[in-house]
Amino acid sequence: MFCINQRTIKKEIEIKGIGLHSGQPVKLKLIPSQADEGINFVRNGVVIPASIEYAKGFDFSTTLIKDGAVVRTVEHLMAAFYFTGIDNVIIEIDAEEVPILDGSAVQFIEAIKKAGIEILKAEKLYAVLNKEITVVDKDKYIKGTPSHSFSATYHAHYNNRVIGNRKYTYSNLKSDYENVAMARTYCFLEEVEMLQQMGLAKGGSLDNAVVFSEDAVLNPEGLRFEDEPVKHKVLDLIGDLYLLGFPLIGSVYSFKGGHRLNAEFVRKVLEEKAFDLKYSTELDFNGINLMPVQ
Repeated sequence: MFCINQRTIKKEIEIKGIGLHSGQPVKLKLIPSQADEGINFVRNGVVIPASIEYAKGFDFSTTLIKDGAVVRTVEHLMAAFYFTGIDNVIIEIDAEEVPILDGSAVQFIEAIKKAGIEILKAEKLYAVLNKEITVVDKDKYIKGTPSHSFSATYHAHYNNRVIGNRKYTYSNLKSDYENVAMARTYCFLEEVEMLQQMGLAKGGSLDNAVVFSEDAVLNPEGLRFEDEPVKHKVLDLIGDLYLLGFPLIGSVYSFKGGHRLNAEFVRKVLEEKAFDLKYSTELDFNGINLMPVQ
């Protein structure tokens, strides 16, 4: 048996940028936290736990709302906390939306690595899926099955030759978090006007999103990976799954899912008590990898 302890950051981190959908400037301050305090956003004096309980908006991102305080587009930052193993941190935010940065999670991860990771004395808890869970929305579905490790698969099915019909699996049995973390958010040019009419994508640009026009990539540098859009969907899925409050041990397969279906899946896991909370020393497998402490 092995023991994995909880983590926070060693020192405060300040990150500035703009909101993808709001277009507003925003400043984040990440502050070290104590064991068992969890991940908590603070906006206008209101503490909003990074919990599915407060996930109440899913229009092209995941939004947390509590007592009138709103924090939008939390999924990339949550994925960065998952990949770095951060269990406890306070996020002070001075606007409604987490900065989009380059459209991926990699810059959040780099900032956390630069600040350093603090190992706390308390042992880490995992949510071990104990039965199959499925949520369905028309032709879309997400299925979770018990497993000895964590994996997240996204299966995309677009009438578009650049993305097309392809899938990608992230597994913590292999060290490929960099590929998922670097995958940028994306949209189609024909969607932009619709998004703006909805009051979204006001801060979007080729600097923070991949834009497709039919079968062409408009970004001058092209894609970071041939399957970058599918990897980004995996990134979103991982970030939303972390709203469970604990890293999940299980196999999750999403066919054409999005933020709303991700949230439905997490809620169903909680409602059906489909997991057992276990300390690392209670696990009888070696399927857990964490980024090395800096």
